[in-house]
Amino acid sequence: MAESNVSGLAGTKGAGLAIMAGFVLTLIASFFAPGSMLIDPVDQTDFAKTIDVMADHASLAHAMTFLVIVAMFLYAYGVLPLFRLPNREGGLASPALRFGLITSLFGWGIFIIAAGKRHMIVHLMQRSMQAGTAPEMQAEFQNLAVATYADMAGIVLAFLTVYPFASILLGLGLAARFRGMNVYRLAAYGLVVIGVAGLVNFLVVQHAPGVDISVLLPLHNTLLLIGGVCLYLIGLGMYLERSELMLEGSSS
Repeated sequence: MAESNVSGLAGTKGAGLAIMAGFVLTLIASFFAPGSMLIDPVDQTDFAKTIDVMADHASLAHAMTFLVIVAMFLYAYGVLPLFRLPNREGGLASPALRFGLITSLFGWGIFIIAAGKRHMIVHLMQRSMQAGTAPEMQAEFQNLAVATYADMAGIVLAFLTVYPFASILLGLGLAARFRGMNVYRLAAYGLVVIGVAGLVNFLVVQHAPGVDISVLLPLHNTLLLIGGVCLYLIGLGMYLERSELMLEGSSS
């Protein structure tokens, strides 16, 4: 029995737990990252204010950023078993699922790079505030922090370009595996809807500069949060060993 439990946790059940844990970590980071919802919230498009808040809570900023990186790795580990799911549906469902998984892994990799940039921003601000640092060096470190923040924003923009396609393809591929409507199929369709909405929002950002970015950015964050809930439910289905999310003949 113990060997069976270990095997289950190393397979689909463990992957499902990883996805759920990844969502919990991203949720914690979203609430407690300096400058976000609970800790000195500021307009994230105001680079200088955001960097100042991160510097004021440097240890917390490092910790929350590290949680995000761990969460991305957990997501990546969690979806790996889905690559080996049998093609029961025929047609384009299985290729859509696999391409959605590949695109998701690529997107999470981009986000990890952005998180690394965030670590560097906080580090530069820490260096600028060290006792004994010459004023000209303080200014140099602060200018580098602002420039790095701009780089990070560009990387996040690349992630926002990728994730709608990943969400749509992943959702379509997963939804086709379920027969009848249930919470897991609804979660898969939710990923599709989130992807479409994210793509529309991204196109508005690109082609309608008159629309206030302070409205569009929170909308993007809300979409990512809802998409995380949908992914959590898929992880729950994997943990509960739903047959649609299991390899043929595999069980704990």
